[in-house]
Amino acid sequence: MLSRSLPAPIRHVRGGASRLAYGLLLGVLSAAALLLAAGADPGARAAGLRLWALAGAGVFAVAPPNVLFPDPNVSMLQRLNWSPPRLLRYQARRLGPLVLLAVVPAVLVAYGDSGSPLQHLGVKTVALGQGLLLIGGTALDSFVHFATLGARSQAWHEGRSGQWYARAVEEQGQGISLPRGLVPALFATTRCFAVGVGVVVATAAAAANGLHGLAWVPGALLVGWAGVRLWRSRAAYDRHFYHTTAFYAEVLGGGTVAATDREPVPYDALYWVPARWRPAAWASIRQLDRRLPLGRLVAVAHLGLWLFCIRGGAPAFITGYLTLVFTGQVAACAVLGTPSAAPRPFQRALQSVGDWIGTRTFVNLRWFGPHMGSLALVVLFGDVYGWAWVGTWAAVHVGLSAAAATAVTLATEGSVRSAA
Repeated sequence: MLSRSLPAPIRHVRGGASRLAYGLLLGVLSAAALLLAAGADPGARAAGLRLWALAGAGVFAVAPPNVLFPDPNVSMLQRLNWSPPRLLRYQARRLGPLVLLAVVPAVLVAYGDSGSPLQHLGVKTVALGQGLLLIGGTALDSFVHFATLGARSQAWHEGRSGQWYARAVEEQGQGISLPRGLVPALFATTRCFAVGVGVVVATAAAAANGLHGLAWVPGALLVGWAGVRLWRSRAAYDRHFYHTTAFYAEVLGGGTVAATDREPVPYDALYWVPARWRPAAWASIRQLDRRLPLGRLVAVAHLGLWLFCIRGGAPAFITGYLTLVFTGQVAACAVLGTPSAAPRPFQRALQSVGDWIGTRTFVNLRWFGPHMGSLALVVLFGDVYGWAWVGTWAAVHVGLSAAAATAVTLATEGSVRSAA
């Protein structure tokens, strides 16, 4: 039961925000997988799965150190004194959402066939199995490599290893602009991606030459090799875990980068907000940024929009998608109506109900420019939509911003006035 009370497995955002971010990204990737695989023959699906495994290799070569270290729960884990196998399971669960982001779209690429879902099931299953073997192998290999990197990184940091690199930097006067202890992690990223590329290319070469049995071998070898290394590290995983997380905490400044540690939006950046509402809008935006990584969610949503437009999504689908994105973005201002963010008597003493509606309308309009810029790119690089389409959605966003601001304000500051 204690393990369930630990924070969600993501460093930068917590709780519902992390689940929302993962859910939105999973939805976008899943929809993109269905659109890209629509009408594809089994051979094209197999090739697409190998390309997806290649993209996964790039993600898993970069993500583990950023997701896993430094661990935000290390103080609690020291008090719980978990066994090495339990620490290993805990770390593996923290990487689980990334694996899910890779596996679910792969399944949809393999089986997402509305025209003939039951045809070529054997070929589709074989392609999916090989793809999942590649994804699992690259994920496991990167996990093992980065999870046991602490001792080596510490040795580099203290000058006990990597003297050849120090001599090269001293002789040539050039080097990577990183702390010495992080250089092994950079090398590990290159190494993990190279291994992933190698097994994907070997699998593709075997399949292209008709050696379908051998196409299973590269992924199986990588899974087996990584599994053996992980099994050997299992008994002493507590040493690897605490050594690695302590090193990253030392080098990166002592822990996670929470939302409150990010540089707040400068007051002068809100020049577009009327002076009457600017102080309250600035404070509200800071409150919202502490609680929700809205910029990242907006970026992911527009990445999905571009994918759907490139694939030729139906206008009705694009309309529904944009309605969902815009509504979700402006609905986020409901966070500003919670008691912790907006004590009602205090808020009511600062401004009138009308002023709070205006303030929150401009808070919602903060993302108006990025939204319209994204739609403008769709118009510039496509021939389906025109500038009138952008203007229509601009009006929709302004209307939704005002409506959401009105609803939240009437439910908070408005209730204080009516009670009085």
